[in-house]
Amino acid sequence: MTVTELHPPVSTQQLFWCAPEQSGAFSPRFVICRALRITGRIDETALQGALDDVVARHEMLRTIVVRDGQPPYQQIHPPMPVPLTIRRLPPTPPEARQQVAEQQLAEAEESSVEIEQLPLLRAGLARFDDHDSVLSLVCHHSACDGWSMNLLVRDLVECYAARAGERPLSLPDAPQYQDYARWQLATAAEPGTVAKLAYWQRKLTDARMFTLPTDHPIPVEHTAPHVREPFVVDRNVAAAVKRFTKTERCSGYMLMLAVFNILAYRISGTLDPTISTMFHGRGEPRFKDTVGLFLNFPTMRTDLSGCRSFRDVVLGTRTTCLEAYENEVPHQQLLAAMPELAEPLADPTNSYVVFGYWDASLAGATGEPFQIGETASVIRKRSRVSEKLPSGACWNMGMAPSGEVSGGLQYSSEVFDEATAAGWVSDFCRILAAAMADPDQNWQRL
Repeated sequence: MTVTELHPPVSTQQLFWCAPEQSGAFSPRFVICRALRITGRIDETALQGALDDVVARHEMLRTIVVRDGQPPYQQIHPPMPVPLTIRRLPPTPPEARQQVAEQQLAEAEESSVEIEQLPLLRAGLARFDDHDSVLSLVCHHSACDGWSMNLLVRDLVECYAARAGERPLSLPDAPQYQDYARWQLATAAEPGTVAKLAYWQRKLTDARMFTLPTDHPIPVEHTAPHVREPFVVDRNVAAAVKRFTKTERCSGYMLMLAVFNILAYRISGTLDPTISTMFHGRGEPRFKDTVGLFLNFPTMRTDLSGCRSFRDVVLGTRTTCLEAYENEVPHQQLLAAMPELAEPLADPTNSYVVFGYWDASLAGATGEPFQIGETASVIRKRSRVSEKLPSGACWNMGMAPSGEVSGGLQYSSEVFDEATAAGWVSDFCRILAAAMADPDQNWQRL
């Protein structure tokens, strides 16, 4: 009997992160976080029970990836209590509490989760008083992506309401991550999957990944923490973005990727940017409520040579994205078939960079505010503290339910100077503002 028959297989995403060059993916500092500002009384016993319910509901939070197996496999453990730390915050005037709440998120991002100390979820409740608290959730990134974290918040809210006697528990069925891994393995050789891979091989012929030029050669091992260059898009520009996406029938993701394509041209001079992007990877609808690592990194190639206006760049980027969605395959399969895509990364003066855009209305979450206590809302990141990255840099941004557009460039301070990162962020924001002021102007003059 094979290991795969004895134990659930790992997914393609997990297998990629098991590679020796991705050892940072199993670092205790590679975590993903959420923090909620909660008003109203909190039943601490109900909260502990709700956290435990979430771990019981989602196997991935109590799963160890056995990497020395041949092949690696998932080892699933029984439900167990979630470590919950409760503490009182020093007396703080109301006008200063939001800043302190954001500091709680920053502290959570600095915390650790050992990859083999289950469950892979931790929680902290920091209380200003009996009616004002900050709840932080920290999960190891190997078990959870951004969509999954939104699911955890949704499920926690519902389980808490049931535990507190506020309403009956009502949650959709959630297939387990092992079901996804088995499905992915079973469909890898199907004709449809083979045809999708063939599309990418045609689309990316002679292409090479866009990389960021470094200020300092990339070290063999990082010792300094990653940092973040944050930004918030001007309110009027954000409103214009919303109008533009509606009239042009494109998503915010497509629009912002178009702007990033222009930034790539500014940085490298390429009229053929091939951008590594982040996508939720939930193309199979049955797994939309499953917690686990689904993130995919499709390589988006857009030809700018025939574009005259910014509107043309958006149209070309939109076509690129729609084709990519139709032909999605795991990025790891693509790299195995076309290893030349990553050739620029062999040079330590080139840094891998991935572009990501999230939309709170699409990412597996219920709307804000959440019904826990009296009300709760997600704390948005403003600090320069950053979660640890396994490698490279990450451009991550999105639109909150309020309509605010914000984001940041996560990078290693050993590789990039702060002034360099700040310059790229500033250029992006200027390009976006100019494009929204006049989408029909020559895109090279933005």
